[in-house]
Formats: sequence, structure tokens, C-alpha cells
Amino acid sequence: MRLSTTKLKTLRLDKGWSQEVLAKASGLSVRTIQRIEADGNASAETTLAIAAVFDLSPQALQATSTDIEVNWTRKNIVKNSIALAVISGAIGMLMWLGADAYFFLDGPSALYLILFVYASTIITFGTNGMLKSLSCLRYLFSDEMVGGQQAKYLATVYASQRKFCYGGAVIGLLIGSISIHGNIDTFENFLLHRAYAVNLIVLLYAAVLGEGLFRPLSLKLKTCDMAQPAF
Repeated sequence: MRLSTTKLKTLRLDKGWSQEVLAKASGLSVRTIQRIEADGNASAETTLAIAAVFDLSPQALQATSTDIEVNWTRKNIVKNSIALAVISGAIGMLMWLGADAYFFLDGPSALYLILFVYASTIITFGTNGMLKSLSCLRYLFSDEMVGGQQAKYLATVYASQRKFCYGGAVIGLLIGSISIHGNIDTFENFLLHRAYAVNLIVLLYAAVLGEGLFRPLSLKLKTCDMAQPAF
């Protein structure tokens, strides 16, 4: 559920409350209140808790179409533009460095990144968390969702996997760059450009996975839960 950030702030300030006071009164964390006032996203349980504090119905706190439009304009479009710039920049660099079409399909780089992401997931969330993240990829295309805790957990997993993508890409770039510079005397200028082009592919893969798969899933599940048990 998306709440009106303006209305929530106004209600809080009208009572002379700080975010800490509202958090204590509603039984929520200060971080949750800060996040809701920033982006308006809240689960059904969180909305009920806040509405009860102000003696309002949950519907009274919901954002209007104008609120949603402003929130989208100020936050999500900026984030999407950054993601698009990363992907476009990676593709542009590959083309500028003279990579042929088949260089865009580098199996070892893709395999390395996938293994890095899921190995990091196992370390952070355990084997069960990794298996849940795999089995619930299908919810990227599902609209059968309601608020709850299961989706919050999955949203956290997918948000972390997005970070793992970029972390793995940076590590891959560093290792590749060290390898290239360690053998720079053996490269001709043309081959050196090709080597850098191949080295950049892992960043392209990270952007595609992170922004095309994990980020949409994380945003979609942030305040939702599967209507049917996902696991």
C-alpha cells in the first residue's frame, strides 16, 4: 500500500511529534517511519498501526494519484535513469573499444557473476534463503499479492542480490585489470582494447541482472506478500 507522505508528515507535525515519538506510539521502528515518510511504501500491518495512532481508517492515509505521481517523478525516475545510464555506458564502452558481437556473450563472465551472487546469498541468508530466491523469481510476473512478512524477507534478499551483482562486477573488473596490466607488454594496442572490452562485460551483466531482475523484484515485493505461500 502506498501512503501519502505529505499527509503523514502533516499529521505527525500537527501533534508536535518527532519521528521517534510516532515510532514509539505505533510500535514501529524509527527507520520504518523514516522510510515511509520518504517513499510512502507500507505494508497492510504497518498502515493499520499508523492509522490507529491517528484514529483514522487505513484508506484515509492512502496516497492520491497526485501523490503517487510526484513520488514517482522525484525518486523512481531518477533511480531508473541512473540504471539506464549504467547499462548504456557499459554498452557504449564495449562498442567504443571495438568489441565484436560475440564478445557480448561471454560465458565465463556470466557464470562467474551468477556463482558470486548465489554464493554471497548462501553466506548471508543461508542455503534456504538462496533456494527461496530462486523459486520465487516467478513472482516478477505475478500480481497475486497482499501485504505480509514473506515478501519483506524476499525483498531484502533480492535487494542484497542486486548489491552482490555490482560487488562481484567490481571484483571481476579489478582482477581483470590486474591481469591485463600484468601482461601489458605482451599486448598490441588493438588486442589491449579488446582485452579491456571483454573485461567490461561483467559490469554489463551486473547491470542487466541487478536492474532488470533483482531490483524490480525487490521493489515489487517490498510491501507485498504472495497470496499463496511462496515457500
